[in-house]
Amino acid sequence: MNDSLNALGRYVRARRGVVQPEEVGLVRQPGRRVSGLRRLEVAELAGISAEYYLRIEQGRVGRPSEQVLSSLARALRLDEESVAHLQRLVAGHPPMRSAPSPEITERIARTLSRWYRTPAYISDPHRDIVASTALAAALGHGGLAVGSNQVAALFNARMKSTLVEWEAMTRSAVATLRRDAHPDSPRLAELVRELSSDPDFVRIWERHDVSGPEDTTFHIAIEGFGDVAIDAHNFAVRSLAGYQLTVLSAPPGGIAETLFAGLAASVPLSAEPITTPPRREGPSAGG
Repeated sequence: MNDSLNALGRYVRARRGVVQPEEVGLVRQPGRRVSGLRRLEVAELAGISAEYYLRIEQGRVGRPSEQVLSSLARALRLDEESVAHLQRLVAGHPPMRSAPSPEITERIARTLSRWYRTPAYISDPHRDIVASTALAAALGHGGLAVGSNQVAALFNARMKSTLVEWEAMTRSAVATLRRDAHPDSPRLAELVRELSSDPDFVRIWERHDVSGPEDTTFHIAIEGFGDVAIDAHNFAVRSLAGYQLTVLSAPPGGIAETLFAGLAASVPLSAEPITTPPRREGPSAGG
């Protein structure tokens, strides 16, 4: 069986398990045991035969037509980012890229070095942090410092107990990992292997999410401050495919302003963001 078709089958099967009947206008019958939609329900919603849909999940069909893919996307309530992922699964992912030149990463790091009072960091496609301001490192108790992994940091006990919106934030972070990291990347395999000892990661990873809120407000419990509201904004780095700039800010007049000011006063204003060469995703092959 074709690997891309196997990947397509795994994806639609996972998304079928996430969509609830009420979301697509179906009535949940008493005693229903299926998590998500039944195969027959997806087939009917997509306007294809149940047998053909089963073969798609099993990877036993040729490349589905654009009409079928569009119908499946509607049936599974896929958003724009998820539809793009669906198309990549069928067409095949582009070759893995080589690491960016040191000049590019150093130029970006110099920019962050001037953000004295702004917590911000840049992560690569695997959400390994490659540049970080001193304030971000201080705010994240080291979890947002260079050399840390944004996704892995969310699965430690501290974050699970203090991040109020832990489930939503973690789903979103894991979604960007699946979206941006090449599926054949050794680093991705290493991360998944390491985190799979945590049942929460396994549960979230098996959802196959590839999109989530890029901008959000989250609350984190900080001793002496209570639940602090912090705005998070994520931006794609156009010169570095799959890299992401995350900027944290304090809502005006909130407790976070006081927290940021106190942390900024405790770190050297001249601190340069420490950078390390990004991990290679793989050999360049026209990427």
